Amino acid sequence: MTDSGATQLKGTSGGTLIESELIHPVKRRFNFNPALILGIPYLGFLIVFGVVPVILAIIFSFSKYGGFRPEYLTAGFSNYKAIFTDPQFLKSFGNIFKFALISLPVSFVGALGVALILNLAEDGLGRFMRTVYFVPGAITLSAVALIAIFMFDPGVSPFGFILKWTGARTAGDIINNKTLIPFLVLVRFFAFAGGWVAIFFGALTGINREVIEAAMIDGCGPWQMAYYIKRPLIMGYVFFMLITLTIQSLQLFSEPFILSTSLQMASPIDPYWSPNMWAQFITVRTGDFGKSAVISLTMLFLSLIAAVIIVTRTGFFKTEVARK
Repeated sequence: MTDSGATQLKGTSGGTLIESELIHPVKRRFNFNPALILGIPYLGFLIVFGVVPVILAIIFSFSKYGGFRPEYLTAGFSNYKAIFTDPQFLKSFGNIFKFALISLPVSFVGALGVALILNLAEDGLGRFMRTVYFVPGAITLSAVALIAIFMFDPGVSPFGFILKWTGARTAGDIINNKTLIPFLVLVRFFAFAGGWVAIFFGALTGINREVIEAAMIDGCGPWQMAYYIKRPLIMGYVFFMLITLTIQSLQLFSEPFILSTSLQMASPIDPYWSPNMWAQFITVRTGDFGKSAVISLTMLFLSLIAAVIIVTRTGFFKTEVARK
């Protein structure tokens, strides 16, 4: 090897290699991503409580159940045919679609509107009202439903004297087939709106002050500021709310179940009013996990379709650079 070759060698790609690096090669460092610390536990829980139940539901949907004794993967598509041709299928899914068509706009406009208004009121009254709206969100959904039934019962409600003017004597006289959907929407709104108001309010307070000051210099008033400046800046939170509320609406169970249990014979709700109630009724009364699995998979499919449509249409996961 020549003197010049003793210090450096010509690489195959046209570069040079130091001879000392050939004798003492540099050790490669293993770069451990800290995100794995959070990602691995999440993936574990997702597999155990998400993927595995879905796989089991698929297996159950193709299985026969008689006297709680399963015959796995022997039913073919008979469970799917039985559920999809049952008149109760259109009725139960129709009920939650009606509920969602009213509940989503009310929750969407109500929570966002309240948050925008509260953000304008920075005095003591505004802080007090933020607490008032958040309190129902600190109570479980079942408790909110029971309180709502109590408030609409003329016999025990503190506003019973007003309810009696309408001719009602029991809660069943007020909560009937015509008023059932609005009542459930009211319960759902007061149960969840406070939490979303708090989230939206936190997002509004996090807006860069320079943006607000620039809008004020341009002549924006309080209402113009709320609608044209602040609202677009928190739409990512709004789209997340829309996805969550859509899935929650399709999985309606607690409110109608508690209402049917509390009102008993006077309840306008049957044991299979919603798909979740229908699946629970089939499982408990007949032990047919195959048919209840079909209902569960149908709700999962509808929830995924709704989430995909919202994400793709709103650009929920797009960054500011991608939008430009």
